[in-house]
Amino acid sequence: MYTIRVSESSDSGAAGKECSMSWTLDAARRVWICSTYSDLDGGAINNLAEYGEPSSPYEHPGWIEGFDPDFGNITVEMTQLEVMNHGYGRNITADKFPIVKRFLDETPSIPFGTYSFDRLVKLKYARESDRWIHSNLYGWGPYAITAGDLDSADAAYVHGSVALALMAGTRFCNAQTVRRVDAEIGAGDDNWDFESATIPDVVNVAVAVLLGPDHYNLENPIKIRFTGPGKRSVVEQNIRVERAK
Repeated sequence: MYTIRVSESSDSGAAGKECSMSWTLDAARRVWICSTYSDLDGGAINNLAEYGEPSSPYEHPGWIEGFDPDFGNITVEMTQLEVMNHGYGRNITADKFPIVKRFLDETPSIPFGTYSFDRLVKLKYARESDRWIHSNLYGWGPYAITAGDLDSADAAYVHGSVALALMAGTRFCNAQTVRRVDAEIGAGDDNWDFESATIPDVVNVAVAVLLGPDHYNLENPIKIRFTGPGKRSVVEQNIRVERAK
């Protein structure tokens, strides 16, 4: 039986031109910053694809007059803590990663000590690919994936296939009486267009016709980047030590 603890931290958004309660334009970098996971929904994505802004010209407040979008480089940023605490990372804990479960369940072939994930790779205990798990929001995704604060249809439309990782702050502790993983978990960067590799082309076309914007102006997929520290999740396994009689 594992003992699991998850902690949340607060974060703050970047300064810039405000366009709504949760959307800010970083004008210097030409990046849209979304501070609330549920506001990166299908409507906002369609507006970004058609107008280059998360709001339409008919939304006031919201629309930023005079902004000239680059449809080849539409970028959205959101903090890791937002997507991990309020989005599809909500149910993801350290024990969802196979490498963590193996470390806890087996007797590791490494000396007692505390290790970063990169150190485990150098020691050949783990592979770089073990850092990641992959799932989707289409209804059959593994690892107890959830739509979070978004409607499930919006989550599938916006995010589709997703990846989550053990970030640099993760530590594996191998001691005589306990094995513990103090994990920092984050979401992999995402993108959005109508060319999902997870679902058939005919479905991609149908989704574009039924749900997509009236005018699709993107020249490249919308980039969705997750920034800052990840969610902390601690899982440990107590080890029974036989004492000599």
